[in-house]
Amino acid sequence: MKVQHTFKATANGFELKAQDGSTIIVDRNHKKFNWLSQQEANRVINVYPNGKMTSSADYKGLYAKTSTTKRMKVKLTKLDDLKFNDDLFVPMPTGTIADKFFSNEGGFMPGSNIMAAGAPGVGKTTVLLELLHKVNAANPNKKVLFISAEMNQLDMARYLKRFPHWGQLPILFLSDYTDANPQAVIESTLKQGWDLVLTDSYTEVNDTVKEECNLTRSKTEKWFLDLMIAQNQGKNKRKVYTTFITILQLSKGGTFVGSNKLKHMTTAMMELNWKGGENSTQRYMEFSKNRLGQVGQKMYFNFDNGVTFDGARYQRDLLNEAMLAEEREKLEKEDGAFDALFGTLEPHTEAEEETAEAEA
Repeated sequence: MKVQHTFKATANGFELKAQDGSTIIVDRNHKKFNWLSQQEANRVINVYPNGKMTSSADYKGLYAKTSTTKRMKVKLTKLDDLKFNDDLFVPMPTGTIADKFFSNEGGFMPGSNIMAAGAPGVGKTTVLLELLHKVNAANPNKKVLFISAEMNQLDMARYLKRFPHWGQLPILFLSDYTDANPQAVIESTLKQGWDLVLTDSYTEVNDTVKEECNLTRSKTEKWFLDLMIAQNQGKNKRKVYTTFITILQLSKGGTFVGSNKLKHMTTAMMELNWKGGENSTQRYMEFSKNRLGQVGQKMYFNFDNGVTFDGARYQRDLLNEAMLAEEREKLEKEDGAFDALFGTLEPHTEAEEETAEAEA
């Protein structure tokens, strides 16, 4: 006789639960793991005495019964009760003018998530790898990591010819694990504890895990975002608040590829673009969202001699913006004084004006 179970995903696989409270654990090595991974949410799993499993719609409302009989405990948090290590508030500088561009404190802030998007060929991977190297060089006690889902070792060898100082950057090539379990590889690697992780790209990491582990797109994205949040919170061996710089791909319409959850958990959204059209020699980074710093400011960079940032132009733009803001404030004050002066005059009615004209 079959026994009906509800099921839910866990950190290591799935948990099946019968109405009598008994459970069945299905880990990644279980022969039914891949089959369960393909089942839609709220499907009832029928388990037979011989171990056979089938799925069916929830005609009896088992999931509704589970949700109504189990009382949810909600924990409210007071800000005074939050405890964090002081390291959370210490920035990771690059030692370049770009530090003030990234945050008001100067550098990348621990536990933050920066999404970087831009058109193909603008130099996203190059400039961000250079920044990763700069952080590594300026902060010897910090650990940095590059997760590459788009390039293999041969691709990076060509980069190394142009940028030999990248030679000591630790890189996880997902292409080395296509026959393994990339989900477990990423989890195991991140749990070592890294201060700054550059991922290229968000879409390719999700697609690789989705295809190799037979997961749905929504489950794959939830897994990856939950993993990032856990590392943000220091849930790793070194107990460090990991910062992620994640490269995003753009759709044909120029919009970011990703869910609303991705957008909401993002600390900053950075766009890389050309000034004056594609393949222009002038390229820049600009934040459209930044909880830790300024938005709308452009940081120009070029590849003429490695990767260099135009600090003089950035400072000049900041000065011009400050002067414009001061001028706007001055005009607003003058407008206020004008209104205060002429607003005290009594307005004449049309009848009073006609009487005055007749007397004249």
